[in-house]
Amino acid sequence: MTIMTDQHMHLASGSVEGSSEKSGATELQRQIGPVALLFTGITGIMGSGWLFASLYAAQIAGPAAVVSWIIGGGVALLLALVYAEIGGMLPLAGAIARIPYFSHGSMSGFMAGWLCWIAYVATAPIEVTAVLQYSSNLLPWLTTTVDGNRVLTGHGLVVAIALLFGFVILNLAGVRWLARANLAVTSWKIAIPLLAVAGLIVFGFDKGNFTDHGGFMPTGVDGIFAAVAGGGVIFSLFGFRTVIDMAGEASNPQRNVPLAMIGAVVITLVIYILLQIAFIGAVPEAHLAGGWTQLAENVADGPFAAFAMILGLQGLAALLYVDAIVSPAGTGIAYTGATARINYALAQNGQLPKLFMRLNAAQVPVWSIVINFLIGLLLLLPLPGWSQLIGFISSAAILSLAFGPVSLAALRHQLPDNKRPFRLKGGIAVSAIAFMLVGCVVYWAGWQTNWKVFALALAGGALLIAVHYWTGEKEKLDLKQSLWFWLFINGLGVLSLVGNFGGGLGLLPKYGDLAIVGLFSLAVFFIAMRDRLPNSETQRLLNEAAA
Repeated sequence: MTIMTDQHMHLASGSVEGSSEKSGATELQRQIGPVALLFTGITGIMGSGWLFASLYAAQIAGPAAVVSWIIGGGVALLLALVYAEIGGMLPLAGAIARIPYFSHGSMSGFMAGWLCWIAYVATAPIEVTAVLQYSSNLLPWLTTTVDGNRVLTGHGLVVAIALLFGFVILNLAGVRWLARANLAVTSWKIAIPLLAVAGLIVFGFDKGNFTDHGGFMPTGVDGIFAAVAGGGVIFSLFGFRTVIDMAGEASNPQRNVPLAMIGAVVITLVIYILLQIAFIGAVPEAHLAGGWTQLAENVADGPFAAFAMILGLQGLAALLYVDAIVSPAGTGIAYTGATARINYALAQNGQLPKLFMRLNAAQVPVWSIVINFLIGLLLLLPLPGWSQLIGFISSAAILSLAFGPVSLAALRHQLPDNKRPFRLKGGIAVSAIAFMLVGCVVYWAGWQTNWKVFALALAGGALLIAVHYWTGEKEKLDLKQSLWFWLFINGLGVLSLVGNFGGGLGLLPKYGDLAIVGLFSLAVFFIAMRDRLPNSETQRLLNEAAA
């Protein structure tokens, strides 16, 4: 077997580092440096999540939401470590879809990209919704309440379309310019949350909030777990994926991609935990009259700014209202680009038309960005509000990341001698644990959320099969190598239905349900390892990518 050289690996990712592309039409260029890549990860994480997640996590778990962040951060960090190895070894644009294609074939690569695309394409619209929801405190004509949900008015919809169009224009200008602009935006996005933490702790912190009003865990352990999936914790933390998606345009990716992913998770996790502590301590007594579960009814449109106003910190409140535009907008810009890289990757896999690989003069996938913009416009119409969508996006996103641990374990066997700039110690054991935690987080999202995600997953698989046979494609679908995934989502579907979260029937033993989900996930992990592509097939696919 011939192992690919370093130059081949660079070619597989789209270019030789620091050089121009082969064709100039469909190959991305490496223009993003290490600091810019780190800031891309941070800005992908510090979006609307910091404005709203502390509120909704506290509503679900009370003061114990701090524990939810620690659990969610642990899951995010394990997955970041997994992707640090495979992302450094195979630094490809849209790597979330590309890497499973090499380890488990066509169907697995498509499903990873499909689920990731579902989560990504909804993220820019939800960030715009967050901007307008916060802004409606000052401009009430942007939103209205329908059946208890905050939705956009006609005027708000026009503003939302204009913001999404602005994201498109900025991305079409090119990643080098965008990365430079992102440095300033991300510096702001780090500074303002830390100012909010300092202001709330110094001027309004009440440690009694951690023990009064139902105690530290007013909704029990189940509330802690539910907040991880449904309170915005996972939604907020998994923005590190944008580093993976931009890996094909990173300079020295074998070093910079792992550092940027891990650094982004650690930095933002510390900020989010501080924000949650400050938020809980700053909630005024009057707002807790109905308990933690009723908290959102009082400050749903802008919790941190509302608390700053109550404490007489008008200057901080003004900065928070400005940041309510800057932070979600920055994340929306990042995801507009990252979503296009998923389309680009699926086109490289041969699962989307080559149109999605077409680049403009600034070397960005122009048609991918434009088509995703049009789909984003459709998503604006039914968006019910920030809190109603985060569970759905979180479940789809983490399911797409489940392919990472499986691919790491498979590639350790398929490409044992390939250079790994970052080699995860105990990588297979860590991957197994990460995969088990993925199963638990999806289960915590609950049946009412998961059935929609699983239905879309099945629809995506059926679509690929239909297109494959309709067009007479000769390339194999590698269905055997994807059976583990269908077992995984169908098993999690049954467990969600009979489980104890989000509309489940409550038939599983309390706390014993996590052991059942964990053991089931572990069994699927080893099935996925067993059913990987043959070593020679993985090598052939990589050689074709490098040709």
